[in-house]
Amino acid sequence: MADTEQPQLYLISPSECDIEQFPDQLARVLDAQQIACVRLALSSQDQDTISRTADALRPVTHARDVALVITDHLLLVDRLGLDGVHLQDGARTVRHARKELNEEAIVGSF
Repeated sequence: MADTEQPQLYLISPSECDIEQFPDQLARVLDAQQIACVRLALSSQDQDTISRTADALRPVTHARDVALVITDHLLLVDRLGLDGVHLQDGARTVRHARKELNEEAIVGSF
């Protein structure tokens, strides 16, 4: 029987999370369930907040071979060592994102 792709779970972070507690909570979830990807979707546009949160979550997700992508912040993907971006403005910017990121980066869109 040929291998077929199966649906995979994709988690979206809370819009605000306590970086002192959330990485441990996320680790417990990732250890308990098979998750393919976590999307960092903070309500804050503050790059320092986003960067600190990504820095706290990246080791947790990558240690478990789970992709970490960010909502809309294309320019932060490489700088923060993330696996890709999820664009909320539809498919308009997917082509641009694909050109900006490496071939293996995840580019998602609504």
